[in-house]
Order: sequence, then C-alpha cells, then structure tokens
Amino acid sequence: MDAESLLGAIGDGDMAALEQLYRELRVPVYAVALAITADRNLAEDISQEVFVRVHRHAHTYRPGSRPRAWVLAIARNLAFDVLRRRRRELPAEEPASHETTGVSFLGDDATLARLELTAALLELGVTERQIVVLHDVAGLTHAEIASGLGLPPGTVRWKYRLALAHLQTTMRGSRHG
Repeated sequence: MDAESLLGAIGDGDMAALEQLYRELRVPVYAVALAITADRNLAEDISQEVFVRVHRHAHTYRPGSRPRAWVLAIARNLAFDVLRRRRRELPAEEPASHETTGVSFLGDDATLARLELTAALLELGVTERQIVVLHDVAGLTHAEIASGLGLPPGTVRWKYRLALAHLQTTMRGSRHG
C-alpha cells in the first residue's frame, strides 16, 4: 500500500496501516527532528508524537498532495514548536550538549561512522543541517525544501553544496586525526 492509501486507512482507524507508515517513515521523521533539535532524546520523543498526530489528524490529509512531505512537515513543525516552548520555559538553561550518550559499544565500525556523521552534522548551522537531512534522508527536492523553509531554491542548493563540502572535510579529518 502506498503512503497516500495508508493515510486514508489510518483516517478510517486502521492501526495496521499506521504501523506500516511508521515502519516506512520513522527514520526520516527522526532525522528531521534530530536535524532541528540536535538532541537525540528529544528527537525520539518528537518522532513518537509525530505518529500520534498522524493518527489523530490523518482524516485531514488531502489526497493528491504528497503524503511523505505532509508527515515530514508535521515533524518539522513539531520540532520547532518544542524548541520554542523549551526556550520560553528554560531561558537561563545552557544549550544542550551535542555529545552522544547511551552508546555502550563503540567497536563497531558502522556505529563509529554514524557517530562521526552525527557529530559532523551537528557542526553545521541549523538551516544547513535541515537542508542536508531533508534532501538526503527525507528525499525532498531542493524546490520542496525551499518552499518549506521559505528560502529561494538557489539559496537552498548553494547551502546544500557548502554543507556537503563541510561534511566531507570534517569526515576526512575525523578519519585521519
């Protein structure tokens, strides 16, 4: 079943459809939340809330639009809402550390590569990180990202190229340093 059909089924109360949509979109939803918040735990919480909201509001999805973009917009908006709320509630709190926590085994090369990539992504500015994640993980086009972020498409392409160059340099340095 495609994502649009899944949303229709979810709107009709089909929990199996919600489970399937979750399996298909959980990684891009998490990636968007992480790109915005730079906090793994917060991104996990946001990801779960996104699918609660999808379940609650699937009946409002307009068939014919892009279902994946609709879900990722929920993730993006929720992540920004959470950040705004946190800033209002805890104005004197220090910014969250970008250290990765809860990793008990670092011997796995794939785990180390993911940690290095996460650290490199966190060095990017928020907008650049969002552009990279929305394009490379969520699969959105530069035009869709430009529309969602309210930026000119040329600016999005330019920031994307600069971000990739920075990531390549950072990743090369982490392997040799």
